[in-house]
Amino acid sequence: MSVDGSRQDGERGPKGSARWWEEGEEPDYRATMANERTFLAWSRTALALLAGALAVLGLGQVGPYGVRLGLACYLIVLAVAATVSGYWQWRVRQRRMRLRQPLGHSTVNATVGLAFLVLAGLVVAAVATGPR
Repeated sequence: MSVDGSRQDGERGPKGSARWWEEGEEPDYRATMANERTFLAWSRTALALLAGALAVLGLGQVGPYGVRLGLACYLIVLAVAATVSGYWQWRVRQRRMRLRQPLGHSTVNATVGLAFLVLAGLVVAAVATGPR
């Protein structure tokens, strides 16, 4: 650590004192582990969405290739969004726990619900345009 309080890697906290994961005090390990399990659940969801994208591309009888490709791309975008969102929520909540702040709430649940409604619409479109 240099004289001005900055670290060798250049990362500083809000007042140059520490990295975000070193601020405050260590939270109860049970809360930390629960937060980590939630992040891992988001990661599993993202992995399932990626597997779904591959499966949709392999189903030749369901609909035209363009519709299946669109659906697969949408699933991939959802997977990336789930990964980023899961990490972001983990980081924000972990920092808040360290600083003994309220965890707050997020609009992620409503956004996920809307994204799955759009996904349902795309699936219906793929099935409706498929061979009969």
